[in-house]
Amino acid sequence: MKFNLRNKLLFFSAMIAILPLIVAGYFMISITQDELKSAANDELSTTADQLAKEIDNSYTDSWVAPLVLIKNALESDQLGLEETVSLITGTKNLTDIIAMQITVEGANPALITQDEISARLSEKNLSASDILLLETDKIRELLDGKDFFSGDLIYQKEADLWMLKIIFKLKKKLFGRETYFSAIINLDRIKQRFLEHPFTKTGEITLIDKNGSKLFDPQRKVLTDYKVVSSALSFLKTGTRAIGVEPYTRPDGTAILGAFSFPLNLDFAVISERRESDAYLAVTKMFQSLLIWVTLGLGLASFGAIILALTITRPIIKIGEVVQEVGKGIFSLRVPPIKSKDEVSELGLRINAMIEGLRERFELQKFVSGQTINAIKEQTEGIKLGGERKTATVFFSDIRGFTAFSEKVQPEKVIEMLNTFLKAQAEIVKKYNGDIDKFVGDELVAVFQGKRMVENAVLASVEIHEKIKELNALRSEGSIAIGIGINTGEMVMGAMGSEERMDYTILGDNVNLGARLCSAASPYQTILSEKSFEYIKDTGWIHTQKLEPLKVKGKEKPITIYEVTGIDFNSKPQNLTMA
Repeated sequence: MKFNLRNKLLFFSAMIAILPLIVAGYFMISITQDELKSAANDELSTTADQLAKEIDNSYTDSWVAPLVLIKNALESDQLGLEETVSLITGTKNLTDIIAMQITVEGANPALITQDEISARLSEKNLSASDILLLETDKIRELLDGKDFFSGDLIYQKEADLWMLKIIFKLKKKLFGRETYFSAIINLDRIKQRFLEHPFTKTGEITLIDKNGSKLFDPQRKVLTDYKVVSSALSFLKTGTRAIGVEPYTRPDGTAILGAFSFPLNLDFAVISERRESDAYLAVTKMFQSLLIWVTLGLGLASFGAIILALTITRPIIKIGEVVQEVGKGIFSLRVPPIKSKDEVSELGLRINAMIEGLRERFELQKFVSGQTINAIKEQTEGIKLGGERKTATVFFSDIRGFTAFSEKVQPEKVIEMLNTFLKAQAEIVKKYNGDIDKFVGDELVAVFQGKRMVENAVLASVEIHEKIKELNALRSEGSIAIGIGINTGEMVMGAMGSEERMDYTILGDNVNLGARLCSAASPYQTILSEKSFEYIKDTGWIHTQKLEPLKVKGKEKPITIYEVTGIDFNSKPQNLTMA
């Protein structure tokens, strides 16, 4: 369909009507989404931290504190073996502590278990001693020369029982032998708290161990492919206990808001998560409402635009018909009077005046020669577009892994890195009499000319690689490397573009080949084309190695290429940088 004036009026009237709605709606939705995200992140981090603190409280108050009291009593000189066993037996029904054990080196351990747990295991035809008894060798292994240990998660599948161990090495020796006091902690209360937490109605809460395995899951599913879990594990490995927020996308494509926190005394991480779609439900409803209002506004705008278009376009169409006939050389027509008395009627009067002027000029042509008219039409020449062919060396350098780096790092850091590395390269190129043609993202394009153009380009490439290594040594965000491609041959140099906007640049097949060589270069590698190699093969101080022929786009056969392997600076001419 032709986009005529009537259609334009219809389109722009509709845009004027709905654009404010769209802009206002967009900003309202963006603000709401930011507020919801902030609130969701606060709730996620608060939930994770609350549960982590609850685990710490249970650890300190319900597990370790009573066990320390018993341990202190056991270390008293007033208790013998029988009194010790009697003490443990009398306290065997402490909350969460389902088994306690005294182990004397070289003697059979004394194990006391809760009656409820013994019955629970017995129902599954399991022996409490087989499940809960700790061998002396295992105790020594877990203590590893220390006086205290907590952890070493146990899962008994048949009884669905999650447990962990707490072990003390007693200062008091029985019968002159090393003595240990240990307990098995039942995690059922922690498990129930996770399952019944109010947050689980709209989200998920997971407890993971230091290997990324899910606790309270019989399958012990490993969740390390979740970004929030991998981030939490990195904190665990470094011993950092901090609250973190991590939005991410699961392997199935689900967008998730996640947070994590850590108990202070166990190598666990509490993960709280919620789908973005659930967190932003209000935004979805706002968007639906916006669509309704936009549709209504579009309908009203279209109706008004049709009325306006008919009022304005009818006289303009008539003006267009007259102008079209005038273009055919018919100067007797005039635009009829327009009743609107506005800019359109003024346009009709001006068109009529123009037609009269054209008629007069057309008549005047009969009294002058054609050569005179042509001379009048000629204009003085401005800047000429075009170029000339020259033999030169083109130099391409490109940062390797830039896309992956920019995805992981803040945009400000990316720009800072680019400026640092491109500036360093540009200074070296200039040092060796090269001209910077352009910067394209993370790529630098330069041109070298003169008798020593290839030698200068090679020296620049070697120095650039060394400079990059120096810069990497000062960075903490990871190493950056570049690949370089160098080609020599005939190319077009000159002004390209339009009269209003020109660009002095290089074009040609040899330029394209230089870019292909750069793409093929590995990190810290410089690749030369065969033409460039011919210029430096007899220097004796530039060391190269012939590589496997390279198949490049636009070439029927693989091309011969060389790698710069080193420079003998002792043999290099001192005035080499002179072009």
